[in-house]
Amino acid sequence: MLILPISFCCHSVVLAFQSTQDSIPQSLEEYYRFHNLQPNSGPFGVAYLIDKTGKGRKPQAGDYVVLSYTGRFLNGEVFDQSDANDPFVFQLGYRQVIKGWEAGLPFFNVGSKGRLFIPPAMAYGKRGAGTRIPPNTPLIFEIELLRIMNFEEYDRYMVELEEKERQSYEQHQQKQFTQDKKIIQQYAISNKLRTKRTPSGLSYVITKKGKGPKAKGGDLLSVHYEGHLTDGSTFDSSFGKKPYEFPLARGKVIPGWDEGLTHFSKGSEGWLLIPSKLAYGPRAIEEDDISIPANSVLVFKIKVVDIQPKTIK
Repeated sequence: MLILPISFCCHSVVLAFQSTQDSIPQSLEEYYRFHNLQPNSGPFGVAYLIDKTGKGRKPQAGDYVVLSYTGRFLNGEVFDQSDANDPFVFQLGYRQVIKGWEAGLPFFNVGSKGRLFIPPAMAYGKRGAGTRIPPNTPLIFEIELLRIMNFEEYDRYMVELEEKERQSYEQHQQKQFTQDKKIIQQYAISNKLRTKRTPSGLSYVITKKGKGPKAKGGDLLSVHYEGHLTDGSTFDSSFGKKPYEFPLARGKVIPGWDEGLTHFSKGSEGWLLIPSKLAYGPRAIEEDDISIPANSVLVFKIKVVDIQPKTIK
C-alpha cells in the first residue's frame, strides 16, 4: 500500500479511471471548486470531510488505528486501496504513514467515514512514490475508521490475525495438496506409469533396477535428470551435460528429491511425480532459462549414475 513513507506493502493495486471530465483539476483548490466542496481545514494544508459521523472516540498519538481506505488522484483514478478482508493497522504518531494521515485522522471518530485531501508536501512531495505516484501530486483518501486499540488490544489483535492467517494458509495448502494428488494420478494414468504413492503425496516408479543398496541420507549422489511440468514442457535437463552431484537429505535439493531418491540405487532409472508442497510451493521460479509457475506439480525423469556412501568419522 502506498501510504507508507518508505516501502510499499502487498495490498493489490486497483486501477479505475472514473473521471469523465473534459478538464481535470490540477490542484486541490481547483478540485474543491469543480465539485462544489467546502472541506474543513486541518493543519499544513490538509483538509477533510466527514460524510458519516461515528460514535467512538477520536484517535490520539500512540493509538493503534484500524481502517479501510481507497486512495485516488484528482481525476478519480484509484492508485491504492486496502483489502476488504484485511484492514490496515498502524500506530498513529510514529511516522508509519504519510504526514497527511497523521494530521488528518485525529478528526475522525471511530465508525466515521469521510475523505482526506492531502497536498503534495504532506504526501510524497517532490519525489513521488515509485512509478505509481508522480512528483508533486495531491491525493484524496476515502477513509473509514473501524477501531482504535491500545497496546494490549493491538497485541491480541495481531495474535488473532496471525492465527487466522495460519488457518487460511493451511486450508489453502490442503486444497492445493488434494488438487496436486489428482493431477499426479491423472498424469500417471495418461502416461501409463505404475507409480507408488508415499504418505507425503510423492509418487515414484522404478523403470530400471540398479545394483547395491538404496541411497541414504548423507550419501553423495550423482544424478542425471529431466524436469517436466504436467503439460509436458521441459524446464530443465542435465542429459548431455555433467551429472548433478549433491548430498542426499541435506537440504540441497527440493524435499521431493530428498525423499524420492531414497527409493533409488546405483544405476536405477525411473520417475518422480512431486506435489507442489514438496517442490517450490506457491513460489514461482524464474531463473536463467528455467520457468516454473507457482503451485506446480513437477515430474522428473531420473537416472542415478553413482552413489558414494556416507563416510562415518
